[in-house]
Amino acid sequence: MSDPLADLNRLQERDLELDQIRADQSCIPEELSQARVRFKELENRLGDLQDELREVRLAYHKADLELQDLKGKYTKAKQAQAQASSAKEQTQYAEQMRQLEDRIEEIEGNDKKNIVGEIFPLMERIDRLEKEIEAVQASLEEARVRLAELEAANQQRVDDLEAVYQAKKADRDQMAATIPAAIVREYESIRRARKGTGLARMARTNQGYRCTACNVQLPMHVAQQVHQAQKVVRCPSCGRILWKGE
Repeated sequence: MSDPLADLNRLQERDLELDQIRADQSCIPEELSQARVRFKELENRLGDLQDELREVRLAYHKADLELQDLKGKYTKAKQAQAQASSAKEQTQYAEQMRQLEDRIEEIEGNDKKNIVGEIFPLMERIDRLEKEIEAVQASLEEARVRLAELEAANQQRVDDLEAVYQAKKADRDQMAATIPAAIVREYESIRRARKGTGLARMARTNQGYRCTACNVQLPMHVAQQVHQAQKVVRCPSCGRILWKGE
């Protein structure tokens, strides 16, 4: 006569195999994980550079608008000075022109006076940022292609495992159908609660018997009930179904 708990043990072995397949499916390969991180880093880097470029361009356009405005004011002041009817007016316009010249030099720079100015460094930053953005975009595109390849390979891996899972699951369900339904239901309930095993082998020790799942020493009357195999006996400590073994 078939031992239903021996069959249940084989069922549990198959369930553990199915659990392992699910765990393998959810495990992300290291190369894929690193590729995802790399792609995200490049995306963030590109976004930061583009934000910086927008800010620098804004500063450049602001300085350029101010420069054009100052040059316009300087031209008008020079024209007004030429038409001034008194020395006082000419002096006033000359002072205005000097102030305008000073600010124009601060923005535009003056090589003779070794003044760098504000615009040239901004132009250099724009050029540097544009080149860096171009390089990051190229790296990002390479990373995108590689990531797509790895994602596709991982999906294929997951799909292959799913096919194995479904085949083993069908075999497992057929196996479960040969075991009394009440025992299977109890086992499955315990397995869900214990997140893994619902059946535990009873093992002999120097002092008697123990549950191999929780390693707790079993009372003698419990061990005797397990050996008699007249009913389902559960470990008083962990609650798993106890089996005497084959």
